[in-house]
Amino acid sequence: MTKNIDKNELLKEFLVSLNTNKWTNSNYLSVVSKSISSEAVWDSSFPLKLRDLTAFFISRSLENIELPIRDQFIEMKTQERLEIILISYLNQFKNSKLIIERLIEYFKSPESLFATPASVYLISDKFWQLIEDTSIDFSFYTKRFILMSVIVPTTLFWINDESKDSLNTIDYMKKCFKRSMKIGKIKNKIKETFSRFL
Repeated sequence: MTKNIDKNELLKEFLVSLNTNKWTNSNYLSVVSKSISSEAVWDSSFPLKLRDLTAFFISRSLENIELPIRDQFIEMKTQERLEIILISYLNQFKNSKLIIERLIEYFKSPESLFATPASVYLISDKFWQLIEDTSIDFSFYTKRFILMSVIVPTTLFWINDESKDSLNTIDYMKKCFKRSMKIGKIKNKIKETFSRFL
């Protein structure tokens, strides 16, 4: 029988290791082997090992997004609300950018071939949920894929941004949203085309 260990404590052990190691399967196994918790506990918490730990990390980080008062928030334009959410998401790591840098390296590696798109989609989907998006038609998925095209480059830019209050990142993010609007227009044309056959 395995001891009931908080998954957050296991995650913390792994994140501490990133100060000198990378977000890789080999490092995950190394952390497990040196952990005060047994391998059985880790396997029980993260059956798919690093892939499950990564998903748990993202899930927890999404819970830390701070939003304005709801009445004020819902009155804002869609893009403005998404901008607030994305910046809030990144700001929680402003003093620990190395963690996100390691995660990005992992997402770019062959080890994360299947986890990367699923992880970014999870983030995008959560963002749309936070602005209370209720679409259920063709646009449900296209909205999320389009937002992914903003989240990824903005995060990559933010990693190296040293401007005060991430002002350069905010400017860059707005440019990414502007580019994404062109994709949105193409999406609407495709939707109109499909609707003719329905």
